[in-house]
Amino acid sequence: MSIWIILSGIIAPAIFWFGYLYFKDRTQPEPFRMTGITYILGIFSAIIVIQIFKVLPLLGIPEDPSALMDTNRLKFLFYSIGITGFIEECCKFLPFFFIVLRFKFFDEEIDGIIYASIIALGFASYENSRYLVYMEGLELFGRAFASPLTHAIFSSIWGYTVGVAWLESRSVLKASVLGIGLAALFHGFFNFLTTSPTLRAGASILILIIWVWQIRLIERLRHKSKEA
Repeated sequence: MSIWIILSGIIAPAIFWFGYLYFKDRTQPEPFRMTGITYILGIFSAIIVIQIFKVLPLLGIPEDPSALMDTNRLKFLFYSIGITGFIEECCKFLPFFFIVLRFKFFDEEIDGIIYASIIALGFASYENSRYLVYMEGLELFGRAFASPLTHAIFSSIWGYTVGVAWLESRSVLKASVLGIGLAALFHGFFNFLTTSPTLRAGASILILIIWVWQIRLIERLRHKSKEA
């Protein structure tokens, strides 16, 4: 497959979703320099995830749970939530907590959603760089655009809970546990649904429900920012 097709499958979706987030944050958009740094942090978080999964077999945990998809669906569900979902969301969360929250431009409740989503875009871009080489046609197109969206939607959950707690000087620990817990749950359940032909439609419904919540929340926060 042409390297240009792969690059287009990585770059075009990132630009598209960047534009979407910029439009949603148009009242007081974040500086491009800060969003660029955040995107790079997302790439690094994806690299860290790969290294963590390589270590899992040393702990007696399979690196690739594909064998469980057909043999033990319940174990695969627990793996998807407790291993895949939890590890990926934690690795996206760490640069958000230790670096992004300290940005002087992080001053609105909506910023938690925006920056968390941008970290997710970087994460998904790196993830796509590893998977798209094995795909073509509609499968490649679907993966290229859907992966950034799903990662951003899951990350927006802890981005919101932690961002609000940080700005309101409330317990960030409680907000982190709640946000990461919910994100890992939805992330893992989504992965579980997508591997079943009979349940795959449920994955789309799940994403749609959380996306509608995100859109309504962003609009409410934008109006609140205008009135402030």
